[in-house]
Amino acid sequence: MDKMKQFSVRNYGLEIMGWLTLAIVLFFVIPLLYPARLPVAYHIYHFVFFIVLLGAYYFNIRVAIPRTVKKSISLPYIFLFLAISGSVIGLMSLTEIALNLQEKVYHSLYPEKTFIASEHKSYVNYYVFFVTAIVLGVGFTNFLIKKWNLEERKKLALQELKAKAELGNLKAQINPHFFFNTLNTIYALTHKDVEKSQNAILTLSKMMRYAMNEENQDFVSLNDELNFIRSYLELMSHRLSSNVSLEYTITAPHLEAKIAPMLLLTFIENCFKHGVSSEEGCIIKIGTYIKGNTLVLETENHWFERTDESKGIGIENTKKRLDILYGDNYSLKQIQTGGKYITTLKINLK
Repeated sequence: MDKMKQFSVRNYGLEIMGWLTLAIVLFFVIPLLYPARLPVAYHIYHFVFFIVLLGAYYFNIRVAIPRTVKKSISLPYIFLFLAISGSVIGLMSLTEIALNLQEKVYHSLYPEKTFIASEHKSYVNYYVFFVTAIVLGVGFTNFLIKKWNLEERKKLALQELKAKAELGNLKAQINPHFFFNTLNTIYALTHKDVEKSQNAILTLSKMMRYAMNEENQDFVSLNDELNFIRSYLELMSHRLSSNVSLEYTITAPHLEAKIAPMLLLTFIENCFKHGVSSEEGCIIKIGTYIKGNTLVLETENHWFERTDESKGIGIENTKKRLDILYGDNYSLKQIQTGGKYITTLKINLK
């Protein structure tokens, strides 16, 4: 059962409870307030009143309100409200006269007295209007609540579709970006060591197979993702010159944990993009571990400004993915200090 159907069932359930409550008040609670047993005509009158209220309620929510109300109460609806109330009062006045209700109730209360109609003012019409106004007011409130819920659900559905579409676009940007960098690495390696370049191509083929298999999934096994990261680091280690020291510890003993695919990769790529120099000695440190239900990625590297890097792909896109998929369940700290760049990413995997 989808959410809309669940809402409809819940709403109908509340309506039934409301009508049962009104019936209990009309047929049991109010009669108990009288000091004597009321005549059958009284109960017939209230049975007719109950049926008329049912008709007025559903005419109100299915005809009057939809045709006259847009966002809030309107002048045409006020006229219809008064017209419906007046119709109910007129109908119940005819019923009261037909049943000779006023005289019969009087005789039940004062059996030894003579009823003289001219001496007794009836307040029944006020009572009928008061109850009718409550019923119509509940219908109006119920209609607005339904409309508000429907609009909110539509907004949520649109936001979900937008988020999925945006996430798909970000994935489509990130994956080509990653493979472009990796192919550049292998190309550079072919000029130095053919055997290593062949192993690198084999590693890349495994990585491509993984990326293609997980392409349409929002979440994948954490262990599979970390194996992918290990393969990437192994591949990148082939292109590093002797002045670059790469240290990495990829551990996260959590067999059942899931994570968004290709999410950690951007921060690790960033280490090589900005942390490698052909002239100066530099260190890249990368580590992952699990603390409770939280995955922690820590990176540290020297920072060298790049003026020729393309814009629009990388860290900003990954932040958008994190916002879409994890919301408040992640934290990201990036600090540039003393010529080094330090990143700490924490993701609650629960």
